[in-house]
Amino acid sequence: MAFTCAQRRVIEHEAGHARVSAAAGSGKTATLVARVITLLRRGADPARIRVLMFNRSARADFEQRLAAAARQAGLAAEVPVQTFHGAGYRLLQRLEAEGVVPRRRLETGEWVGQRLARSALEAAVEGGGAGQAVDDDEVAAFQAFVDVVKADTRDPGVVYDEAAELLGERPPRRHLDAYHHFEALRHEQGVRLLSDLVHEPVQALLADGALARRFRNHFDHLILDEYQDINEAQQQLIRCIAGDRAAVMAVGDPDQCVYQWRGARPEYLVHRFDADFPGAASYTLPHTFRFGHAVALLGNHAVVRNRQRDGKLCLAVPDNPATAIHRYADSDPELYRRIITAHQEAGGRLSDVVALVRLYSLAAPLELELLEAGVPLRLEGRAGLFQRREIRALLGYLRHAAGLLAEPLPDGTGLAGLLTEMLMLPVAGLRRQEAQGIARECAGGCLSVGRCLAEAAGGLPAWKGKRLRRRVASLEAIGRLGGDDLAADVLDEIVGELGLYEALAGSAPSAEAAADRIMTVDALRRFAAGGGWGVAAFLERCDELLARSAQWQEAPPAEAVRVTSIHRAKGLEWPVVIIPGLAEGAFPYRGEEASPAALEAERRLFYVAVTRAQQRLYLIHPPDPRLERALSSGRAERFDPRGATASRFIAEAQPACSAAAGAALHRGERPGGRAQTRVVRDYLAALA
Repeated sequence: MAFTCAQRRVIEHEAGHARVSAAAGSGKTATLVARVITLLRRGADPARIRVLMFNRSARADFEQRLAAAARQAGLAAEVPVQTFHGAGYRLLQRLEAEGVVPRRRLETGEWVGQRLARSALEAAVEGGGAGQAVDDDEVAAFQAFVDVVKADTRDPGVVYDEAAELLGERPPRRHLDAYHHFEALRHEQGVRLLSDLVHEPVQALLADGALARRFRNHFDHLILDEYQDINEAQQQLIRCIAGDRAAVMAVGDPDQCVYQWRGARPEYLVHRFDADFPGAASYTLPHTFRFGHAVALLGNHAVVRNRQRDGKLCLAVPDNPATAIHRYADSDPELYRRIITAHQEAGGRLSDVVALVRLYSLAAPLELELLEAGVPLRLEGRAGLFQRREIRALLGYLRHAAGLLAEPLPDGTGLAGLLTEMLMLPVAGLRRQEAQGIARECAGGCLSVGRCLAEAAGGLPAWKGKRLRRRVASLEAIGRLGGDDLAADVLDEIVGELGLYEALAGSAPSAEAAADRIMTVDALRRFAAGGGWGVAAFLERCDELLARSAQWQEAPPAEAVRVTSIHRAKGLEWPVVIIPGLAEGAFPYRGEEASPAALEAERRLFYVAVTRAQQRLYLIHPPDPRLERALSSGRAERFDPRGATASRFIAEAQPACSAAAGAALHRGERPGGRAQTRVVRDYLAALA
């Protein structure tokens, strides 16, 4: 394999520590494999080399590439490749054997952590006299807080005080109380979770200097991939095992640091590495092999405003094919179908196309459009729109208004299932198990739903009974709505009767979770309004789409458009990338209310999204005349996001300028005119 001069410098690094800043698509894995081969050729002991990766798939990929390169080089040595969890687990096993930490069983199933989190939250809620149920969203939010604490080495209270910066907002105070319940339950049950595998051994070593010295200096070389994702516990693990003997090489990209909710921060690569491993050589891998000049320039324009970065520009290799940038307002009801049809007519496959979202609710218009068109799609990381609980609850209320509540949904969900979701949206003070029990009684009895719920309210604690009786009154009001009225109008009545938006904002575990659920509800309302259906016709249409969605979920098509989050897409690439929902307040999330650190994090997320594209990139945003004027007049750099509807990232990324300059470079010409921004000038200088 031919390497660039920049890659060669990393591969042939002589001695000591090294920090490598690698742009998106810069071939860092191939470079690190070649680095290990070079160390072996120089006579390094393979047993004293350790490569650390962030997940099992990355480890497996690296192991395969390293084995192939070793065979080609005629080397039989095997270099251990581990994940951080794997390295921590091995250390824990040794500490257990020596009696330093108690023996506990490792539980990797997600349900174990969820069960512990729910129990701990319920204990905290009851202890605080809050008088409310714990829903699934709050359990997930609390687990995120637990992960932030376990990613650090400081007191949980100190981490809690700083958690707003990492999680985007301050968690409820009860989460700190629940954390102590969580740990007590975990110790009582003799359980370790994945988040403990680094945290627990590091805490043991930091607490005992003599013990820490015994585990130091066993390696000559430590090679760390995706270092921008490092957190404090992992950083301390590296320091503990490196000691003053191992040469540490860390490779990452501060512009792609998007896991702050796991404790990752750009400063670990930008500043902290040099402080903890003094005298480190500094290298840059700026050249990408993934996309053309236009996307490279667009990404650079987008992220250059951030302060927490190392100043690196991503440079497209001249031989890369040109990547086209398209920008559309989302006013066309057939926009996504047109994009996909054009791709297929050019010989492309559905599996070439991915939609990357900041919040899954932003994919709802695309999902509905493709469901209507019969274009297969696959959602990763989140249930489809018609599987979302808030949508099922609203469909239940609509069916109640139309007198169709007793009829099952096309996927077999009956009255008990629908009524459960209706009782949980908004939350009527019931735990899900309580709601399910009441719903089953109503479905199996001879009383009307209203009378059944009224009787159930009498057997509940006073505050729960009061809330359930209010829900009965709401159901009676909704039942009086006309089944022949426009579905959009009836939905508005239901939302108002239930005080749904206020309830979602008040019951969600975070503002982001509330916004995601509210925007999902809004997507259903816009869909109903756009079709102009009456309630019965709308429900019939929803049944058709729900059946299609359930079919694709049960038997995923081989060829389908993928919808996934930007976080899940990191490290991946596709020929065609669509980024919907580029609206101020949604992406960047909270917009004007976001702190400077949160806004920088959102920019990095946007940068990761746009740099997944190989052939075509589509930026989709709401219509915004001010944005259009700023872009057409060449004043994009001075675009004021206050009061904007389209995302400020569109203006900051300068798509027209980036596309024009990229096209000129691919023609072998020097960009001129409005394409000569500061970023373009710096890009030309870096290329030269």
